Amino acid sequence: MRTTRAHDAYRETTWLNPKVEVRDSTIEGRGLFALQDIEPGEVIIIMGGSVLTDGEFLALNLEKYSAAAIDEGLNILLDTPNPAECGNHSCDANTWMRDEVTSEAKALIPAGRELTIDYATQTGFAAWSMPCNCGSTACRGTVTGADWRLSDVQARYRGHFSPFLNARIERLRTEAHARQ
Repeated sequence: MRTTRAHDAYRETTWLNPKVEVRDSTIEGRGLFALQDIEPGEVIIIMGGSVLTDGEFLALNLEKYSAAAIDEGLNILLDTPNPAECGNHSCDANTWMRDEVTSEAKALIPAGRELTIDYATQTGFAAWSMPCNCGSTACRGTVTGADWRLSDVQARYRGHFSPFLNARIERLRTEAHARQ
């Protein structure tokens, strides 16, 4: 099982693949779009910013933010402003997590296509939710911090959640198997 890096090992600034640009999105506001084809496994974003505990993060009482859970009780609040903040959610995303701060292409993303991430792959804070406007046939309508528990979501992104979520999923499978 992979463990999260020490706090000081995270980047201070977010890196965005130079094959990506910000444009108007039909999902919400602005989005990230491929300028040229992006190959499966190609890194899209390496998140950088401040590492905060759940308590520190909640105390900020932010109305809008770009962040991801990186371990149990730890989050990375992305540096701002940066283009990666425009990354939109989709319930059938074309990117997924390589590790707790790195997203990569799930499959070939053709030039002109919007790059999306399913927030279920990087958040586990059960009380969080937001309406979804992704328009995919798999759209859940509302995205929550507990969506990583859904069997269809687990199947879609198997092994490509943030490492702490992969560990949670494996624990649930082990527990379910032990009960059988």
